[in-house]
Amino acid sequence: MLDTLTKYWVQIYAVITLLMLGANWALAKTYSKKDNVERLDKRITKLETDVKQLPTKESVHELDKQLLRVSGQLDAIAPQLRSVQRMTEMLTENELKGDK
Repeated sequence: MLDTLTKYWVQIYAVITLLMLGANWALAKTYSKKDNVERLDKRITKLETDVKQLPTKESVHELDKQLLRVSGQLDAIAPQLRSVQRMTEMLTENELKGDK
């Protein structure tokens, strides 16, 4: 037995090495690497921080109500602005006619 072992030790060593490489390859395909997991963990942490800074549903609703209020106020002011614009146009036209 020892004779056979000493005669074929290179081949036995090659087979054992190939088996270990195959096992390593299979494990690498099955499990992820530590640096990949750490990189994903950092991305998740950043996303969680960003999500915490986003406005809540209530604050968005309050902002929407305020925008509706401002829109209503602008709609109420629009006719008055048109009247002021007409008056300004008439005054400008009157001034231009008066110079001639």
